[in-house]
Amino acid sequence: MKKMAGLKMAALAAAAAVLLATAGCGQDDGKKAYLDEVKAEDYVKIGGYKGLEVVQALPEVTEEQRDSYINYILSLNPSDGAKEGDTVNIDYAGTMDGVAFDGGTASGQNLTLGSGRFIEGFEEGLIGAKAGDTVELNLTFPEDYHAELAGKPVVFMVTVNTIMAAQPQELNDAFVKGLDNGCNTVEEYRQYVYDLLMEDATAAYEDAIENSLVDMLMESAEFTKEPPQAMVDSYEEVLTANLTAEAASYGMTLEQLMSLGYGMDEAAYAGEIRNQAERFARQSLMLQAIADKENLSVSEEELQEEMETIVASGLYESVESLKEDVDARRYKESMMAKKVMGMLRENAVVSAG
Repeated sequence: MKKMAGLKMAALAAAAAVLLATAGCGQDDGKKAYLDEVKAEDYVKIGGYKGLEVVQALPEVTEEQRDSYINYILSLNPSDGAKEGDTVNIDYAGTMDGVAFDGGTASGQNLTLGSGRFIEGFEEGLIGAKAGDTVELNLTFPEDYHAELAGKPVVFMVTVNTIMAAQPQELNDAFVKGLDNGCNTVEEYRQYVYDLLMEDATAAYEDAIENSLVDMLMESAEFTKEPPQAMVDSYEEVLTANLTAEAASYGMTLEQLMSLGYGMDEAAYAGEIRNQAERFARQSLMLQAIADKENLSVSEEELQEEMETIVASGLYESVESLKEDVDARRYKESMMAKKVMGMLRENAVVSAG
Protein backbone atom coordinates (compact mmCIF):
# COMPACT_ATOMS: atom_id res chain seq x y z
CA MET A 1 0.00 0.00 0.00
CA LYS A 2 1.38 3.39 -0.94
CA LYS A 3 1.78 5.57 2.14
CA MET A 4 0.98 9.24 2.29
CA ALA A 5 3.96 11.49 2.78
CA GLY A 6 4.18 12.97 6.26
CA LEU A 7 2.93 16.51 6.65
CA LYS A 8 5.92 18.88 6.51
CA MET A 9 6.42 21.36 9.30
CA ALA A 10 6.76 24.11 6.69
CA ALA A 11 3.27 23.29 5.46
CA LEU A 12 1.60 24.12 8.77
CA ALA A 13 1.09 27.77 7.87
CA ALA A 14 -0.88 26.81 4.79
CA ALA A 15 -2.76 24.18 6.73
CA ALA A 16 -3.69 26.67 9.44
CA ALA A 17 -5.39 28.85 6.87
CA VAL A 18 -8.09 26.22 6.36
CA LEU A 19 -8.53 25.31 10.02
CA LEU A 20 -11.36 27.07 11.80
CA ALA A 21 -11.76 27.33 15.57
CA THR A 22 -11.63 23.97 17.31
CA ALA A 23 -12.34 22.68 20.79
CA GLY A 24 -12.59 25.04 23.73
CA CYS A 25 -10.34 25.33 26.78
CA GLY A 26 -11.55 22.50 28.98
CA GLN A 27 -9.73 21.34 32.09
CA ASP A 28 -8.82 17.79 31.04
CA ASP A 29 -6.20 16.98 28.42
CA GLY A 30 -8.80 15.58 26.05
CA LYS A 31 -10.26 19.06 25.55
CA LYS A 32 -7.01 20.96 25.03
CA ALA A 33 -6.56 21.68 21.34
CA TYR A 34 -3.93 24.44 21.44
CA LEU A 35 -0.30 24.52 22.47
CA ASP A 36 -0.88 27.53 24.70
CA GLU A 37 -3.23 25.37 26.81
CA VAL A 38 -0.59 22.81 27.72
CA LYS A 39 2.94 22.62 29.07
CA ALA A 40 4.91 20.91 26.32
CA GLU A 41 7.50 19.43 28.67
CA ASP A 42 4.70 17.45 30.35
CA TYR A 43 4.36 15.48 27.14
CA VAL A 44 7.88 15.19 25.76
CA LYS A 45 11.50 15.12 26.87
CA ILE A 46 13.73 16.42 24.11
CA GLY A 47 17.28 15.39 23.40
CA GLY A 48 20.03 17.50 21.89
CA TYR A 49 18.77 19.75 19.14
CA LYS A 50 21.71 21.98 18.24
CA GLY A 51 24.53 20.94 15.95
CA LEU A 52 22.53 18.11 14.37
CA GLU A 53 24.39 16.63 11.41
CA VAL A 54 22.53 16.24 8.13
CA VAL A 55 23.85 14.79 4.90
CA GLN A 56 22.03 16.17 1.87
CA ALA A 57 23.11 16.39 -1.76
CA LEU A 58 23.45 19.95 -2.99
CA PRO A 59 20.70 21.31 -5.29
CA GLU A 60 21.44 20.74 -8.95
CA VAL A 61 19.85 21.52 -12.32
CA THR A 62 21.10 19.58 -15.33
CA GLU A 63 20.94 20.67 -18.96
CA GLU A 64 18.56 17.78 -19.55
CA GLN A 65 16.17 19.08 -16.89
CA ARG A 66 16.37 22.60 -18.30
CA ASP A 67 15.75 21.42 -21.87
CA SER A 68 12.89 19.18 -20.76
CA TYR A 69 11.17 22.14 -19.10
CA ILE A 70 11.68 24.33 -22.17
CA ASN A 71 10.28 21.60 -24.41
CA TYR A 72 7.23 21.40 -22.15
CA ILE A 73 6.67 25.15 -22.51
CA LEU A 74 7.12 24.91 -26.28
CA SER A 75 4.43 22.22 -26.38
CA LEU A 76 1.97 23.84 -23.96
CA ASN A 77 -1.09 25.67 -25.26
CA PRO A 78 -0.02 26.51 -28.85
CA SER A 79 -1.26 29.92 -29.96
CA ASP A 80 -2.96 28.51 -33.08
CA GLY A 81 -5.08 26.04 -31.13
CA ALA A 82 -5.36 22.27 -30.99
CA LYS A 83 -4.50 20.04 -33.94
CA GLU A 84 -4.91 16.36 -34.68
CA GLY A 85 -2.37 14.42 -32.62
CA ASP A 86 -2.35 16.98 -29.80
CA THR A 87 -3.48 15.96 -26.32
CA VAL A 88 -6.11 18.16 -24.71
CA ASN A 89 -7.20 18.17 -21.10
CA ILE A 90 -10.94 18.80 -21.03
CA ASP A 91 -14.05 19.09 -18.90
CA TYR A 92 -17.27 18.13 -20.63
CA ALA A 93 -20.96 17.82 -19.88
CA GLY A 94 -23.37 16.03 -22.21
CA THR A 95 -27.12 16.54 -22.30
CA MET A 96 -29.95 14.93 -24.22
CA ASP A 97 -33.07 17.04 -24.58
CA GLY A 98 -31.52 19.33 -21.98
CA VAL A 99 -31.04 16.57 -19.42
CA ALA A 100 -27.68 15.17 -18.34
CA PHE A 101 -27.22 11.46 -18.95
CA ASP A 102 -25.10 8.83 -17.22
CA GLY A 103 -21.49 8.82 -18.32
CA GLY A 104 -21.81 12.09 -20.20
CA THR A 105 -19.98 14.34 -17.74
CA ALA A 106 -16.34 14.32 -16.68
CA SER A 107 -13.54 16.66 -15.57
CA GLY A 108 -9.81 16.70 -16.17
CA GLN A 109 -9.88 14.13 -18.96
CA ASN A 110 -6.89 13.77 -21.30
CA LEU A 111 -7.81 13.12 -24.91
CA THR A 112 -5.52 12.76 -27.92
CA LEU A 113 -7.32 14.23 -30.91
CA GLY A 114 -7.63 11.67 -33.66
CA SER A 115 -7.53 8.70 -31.28
CA GLY A 116 -11.16 7.79 -32.00
CA ARG A 117 -11.96 7.37 -28.33
CA PHE A 118 -15.08 9.54 -28.51
CA ILE A 119 -18.04 9.46 -30.85
CA GLU A 120 -17.68 10.88 -34.35
CA GLY A 121 -17.48 14.64 -34.40
CA PHE A 122 -16.32 15.08 -30.79
CA GLU A 123 -12.58 15.11 -31.36
CA GLU A 124 -12.93 16.80 -34.74
CA GLY A 125 -14.97 19.55 -33.10
CA LEU A 126 -12.06 20.48 -30.86
CA ILE A 127 -9.63 21.10 -33.71
CA GLY A 128 -8.65 24.77 -33.58
CA ALA A 129 -9.90 25.29 -30.02
CA LYS A 130 -7.52 27.13 -27.70
CA ALA A 131 -6.82 26.70 -24.01
CA GLY A 132 -9.66 28.27 -22.06
CA ASP A 133 -12.20 27.92 -24.89
CA THR A 134 -15.61 26.34 -24.32
CA VAL A 135 -16.97 24.57 -27.38
CA GLU A 136 -20.54 23.44 -27.96
CA LEU A 137 -20.73 20.19 -29.94
CA ASN A 138 -24.06 19.10 -31.43
CA LEU A 139 -23.59 15.42 -32.20
CA THR A 140 -25.47 12.18 -32.71
CA PHE A 141 -24.67 8.87 -31.10
CA PRO A 142 -24.02 6.09 -33.63
CA GLU A 143 -26.77 3.58 -34.33
CA ASP A 144 -24.75 0.74 -32.81
CA TYR A 145 -24.13 2.61 -29.53
CA HIS A 146 -25.66 1.60 -26.20
CA ALA A 147 -29.37 0.87 -26.66
CA GLU A 148 -30.68 3.83 -24.67
CA LEU A 149 -28.41 6.29 -26.52
CA ALA A 150 -28.15 4.74 -29.98
CA GLY A 151 -28.96 7.22 -32.74
CA LYS A 152 -29.92 9.95 -30.27
CA PRO A 153 -28.90 13.61 -30.66
CA VAL A 154 -26.72 14.99 -27.87
CA VAL A 155 -25.08 18.29 -26.94
CA PHE A 156 -21.64 18.37 -25.33
CA MET A 157 -20.30 21.52 -23.70
CA VAL A 158 -16.54 21.06 -23.68
CA THR A 159 -14.02 23.30 -21.92
CA VAL A 160 -10.41 22.98 -23.03
CA ASN A 161 -8.19 23.32 -19.97
CA THR A 162 -4.80 22.77 -21.56
CA ILE A 163 -3.29 21.58 -24.82
CA MET A 164 -0.06 19.63 -25.22
CA ALA A 165 1.07 19.85 -28.84
CA ALA A 166 2.49 16.77 -30.51
CA GLN A 167 4.89 19.06 -32.36
CA PRO A 168 6.58 21.66 -30.12
CA GLN A 169 6.83 25.22 -31.35
CA GLU A 170 10.20 26.53 -32.47
CA LEU A 171 12.40 28.07 -29.82
CA ASN A 172 13.48 31.44 -31.18
CA ASP A 173 13.71 35.04 -30.01
CA ALA A 174 10.18 35.80 -31.21
CA PHE A 175 8.73 32.97 -29.11
CA VAL A 176 10.74 34.07 -26.09
CA LYS A 177 9.54 37.67 -26.34
CA GLY A 178 5.95 36.42 -26.48
CA LEU A 179 6.31 34.78 -23.07
CA ASP A 180 6.42 38.22 -21.42
CA ASN A 181 8.90 37.23 -18.72
CA GLY A 182 11.50 39.90 -19.34
CA CYS A 183 13.60 37.76 -21.67
CA ASN A 184 14.35 38.85 -25.24
CA THR A 185 16.68 36.15 -26.54
CA VAL A 186 16.92 32.38 -26.44
CA GLU A 187 20.07 32.53 -24.33
CA GLU A 188 18.41 34.84 -21.81
CA TYR A 189 15.49 32.44 -21.62
CA ARG A 190 17.73 29.41 -21.06
CA GLN A 191 19.33 31.22 -18.12
CA TYR A 192 15.89 32.28 -16.85
CA VAL A 193 14.70 28.67 -16.87
CA TYR A 194 17.87 27.48 -15.17
CA ASP A 195 17.41 30.05 -12.40
CA LEU A 196 13.74 29.09 -12.04
CA LEU A 197 14.53 25.39 -11.69
CA MET A 198 17.43 26.11 -9.34
CA GLU A 199 15.06 28.07 -7.11
CA ASP A 200 12.77 25.03 -6.94
CA ALA A 201 15.71 22.68 -6.38
CA THR A 202 17.01 24.87 -3.56
CA ALA A 203 13.59 24.93 -1.91
CA ALA A 204 13.42 21.13 -2.16
CA TYR A 205 16.93 20.94 -0.69
CA GLU A 206 15.92 23.04 2.31
CA ASP A 207 12.73 21.01 2.76
CA ALA A 208 14.76 17.79 2.78
CA ILE A 209 17.10 19.19 5.44
CA GLU A 210 14.14 20.34 7.51
CA ASN A 211 12.45 16.95 7.28
CA SER A 212 15.70 15.20 8.28
CA LEU A 213 16.02 17.46 11.33
CA VAL A 214 12.44 16.72 12.39
CA ASP A 215 12.95 12.97 11.89
CA MET A 216 16.12 13.01 14.02
CA LEU A 217 14.42 14.99 16.76
CA MET A 218 11.42 12.68 16.76
CA GLU A 219 13.69 9.65 17.09
CA SER A 220 15.62 11.12 20.02
CA ALA A 221 12.61 12.57 21.85
CA GLU A 222 10.85 10.67 24.63
CA PHE A 223 7.08 11.16 24.60
CA THR A 224 5.87 10.67 28.15
CA LYS A 225 2.14 11.27 27.50
CA GLU A 226 -0.19 10.94 24.55
CA PRO A 227 -1.05 14.28 22.87
CA PRO A 228 -4.39 15.82 23.88
CA GLN A 229 -7.21 14.24 21.92
CA ALA A 230 -8.62 17.59 20.76
CA MET A 231 -5.21 18.57 19.38
CA VAL A 232 -5.05 15.39 17.32
CA ASP A 233 -8.61 15.99 16.14
CA SER A 234 -7.64 19.50 15.00
CA TYR A 235 -4.73 18.28 12.90
CA GLU A 236 -6.93 15.53 11.47
CA GLU A 237 -9.31 18.26 10.29
CA VAL A 238 -6.40 20.09 8.66
CA LEU A 239 -5.19 17.04 6.78
CA THR A 240 -8.68 16.05 5.66
CA ALA A 241 -9.47 19.60 4.49
CA ASN A 242 -6.20 19.87 2.56
CA LEU A 243 -6.63 16.49 0.87
CA THR A 244 -10.25 17.31 0.01
CA ALA A 245 -9.13 20.59 -1.57
CA GLU A 246 -6.41 18.77 -3.51
CA ALA A 247 -8.94 16.25 -4.77
CA ALA A 248 -11.30 19.04 -5.87
CA SER A 249 -8.48 20.66 -7.87
CA TYR A 250 -8.36 17.45 -9.92
CA GLY A 251 -12.12 17.28 -10.24
CA MET A 252 -12.30 14.33 -7.83
CA THR A 253 -13.77 13.51 -4.45
CA LEU A 254 -11.51 12.69 -1.53
CA GLU A 255 -12.47 9.03 -1.88
CA GLN A 256 -11.45 9.02 -5.56
CA LEU A 257 -8.12 10.73 -4.88
CA MET A 258 -7.18 8.32 -2.13
CA SER A 259 -8.18 5.31 -4.21
CA LEU A 260 -6.47 6.37 -7.44
CA GLY A 261 -3.51 8.21 -5.96
CA TYR A 262 -2.72 6.09 -2.92
CA GLY A 263 -4.56 2.81 -3.42
CA MET A 264 -6.50 3.24 -0.19
CA ASP A 265 -10.13 2.54 0.60
CA GLU A 266 -12.03 4.77 3.05
CA ALA A 267 -11.06 2.81 6.16
CA ALA A 268 -7.38 2.70 5.17
CA TYR A 269 -7.00 6.40 4.38
CA ALA A 270 -9.01 7.43 7.45
CA GLY A 271 -6.58 5.42 9.56
CA GLU A 272 -3.56 6.89 7.78
CA ILE A 273 -4.83 10.45 8.21
CA ARG A 274 -5.35 9.73 11.89
CA ASN A 275 -1.80 8.38 12.22
CA GLN A 276 -0.42 11.47 10.51
CA ALA A 277 -2.46 13.74 12.79
CA GLU A 278 -1.10 11.99 15.87
CA ARG A 279 2.47 12.32 14.58
CA PHE A 280 1.93 15.97 13.80
CA ALA A 281 0.58 16.63 17.29
CA ARG A 282 3.74 15.06 18.75
CA GLN A 283 5.94 17.10 16.41
CA SER A 284 4.17 20.29 17.45
CA LEU A 285 4.61 19.51 21.14
CA MET A 286 8.27 18.68 20.54
CA LEU A 287 8.94 21.96 18.72
CA GLN A 288 7.06 23.90 21.38
CA ALA A 289 9.24 22.27 24.06
CA ILE A 290 12.31 23.52 22.16
CA ALA A 291 10.74 26.99 21.85
CA ASP A 292 10.18 27.05 25.60
CA LYS A 293 13.81 26.13 26.28
CA GLU A 294 15.02 28.80 23.84
CA ASN A 295 12.52 31.41 25.11
CA LEU A 296 11.14 31.81 21.61
CA SER A 297 7.71 33.33 21.12
CA VAL A 298 5.49 34.93 18.50
CA SER A 299 4.15 38.32 19.48
CA GLU A 300 0.79 39.79 18.54
CA GLU A 301 2.74 42.38 16.51
CA GLU A 302 4.44 39.61 14.52
CA LEU A 303 1.09 37.93 13.91
CA GLN A 304 -0.43 41.23 12.75
CA GLU A 305 2.51 41.84 10.41
CA GLU A 306 2.21 38.34 8.96
CA MET A 307 -1.49 38.80 8.34
CA GLU A 308 -0.90 42.17 6.70
CA THR A 309 1.58 40.46 4.38
CA ILE A 310 -1.07 37.90 3.43
CA VAL A 311 -3.59 40.67 2.75
CA ALA A 312 -1.00 42.53 0.63
CA SER A 313 -0.64 39.42 -1.55
CA GLY A 314 -4.27 39.85 -2.60
CA LEU A 315 -5.68 36.72 -0.97
CA TYR A 316 -7.91 38.75 1.36
CA GLU A 317 -9.40 42.23 1.28
CA SER A 318 -8.47 43.06 4.86
CA VAL A 319 -6.95 41.66 8.03
CA GLU A 320 -10.45 41.55 9.49
CA SER A 321 -11.73 39.31 6.70
CA LEU A 322 -8.64 37.10 7.08
CA LYS A 323 -9.27 36.71 10.80
CA GLU A 324 -12.81 35.55 10.02
CA ASP A 325 -11.38 32.57 8.13
CA VAL A 326 -8.18 31.85 10.04
CA ASP A 327 -7.81 30.60 13.58
CA ALA A 328 -5.29 33.17 14.88
CA ARG A 329 -4.09 30.95 17.73
CA ARG A 330 -3.42 28.08 15.37
CA TYR A 331 -1.68 30.41 12.95
CA LYS A 332 0.60 31.65 15.73
CA GLU A 333 1.50 28.02 16.33
CA SER A 334 2.50 27.64 12.70
CA MET A 335 4.63 30.78 12.93
CA MET A 336 6.29 29.41 16.06
CA ALA A 337 7.03 26.12 14.29
CA LYS A 338 8.73 28.03 11.46
CA LYS A 339 10.72 30.10 13.96
CA VAL A 340 11.96 26.99 15.75
CA MET A 341 12.82 25.29 12.47
CA GLY A 342 14.77 28.36 11.46
CA MET A 343 16.81 28.17 14.66
CA LEU A 344 17.44 24.45 14.17
CA ARG A 345 18.51 25.00 10.58
CA GLU A 346 20.92 27.77 11.55
CA ASN A 347 22.55 25.46 14.11
CA ALA A 348 22.59 22.33 11.95
CA VAL A 349 25.78 20.97 10.38
CA VAL A 350 24.91 20.15 6.77
CA SER A 351 27.23 18.35 4.38
CA ALA A 352 26.85 16.97 0.87
CA GLY A 353 28.25 13.59 1.93
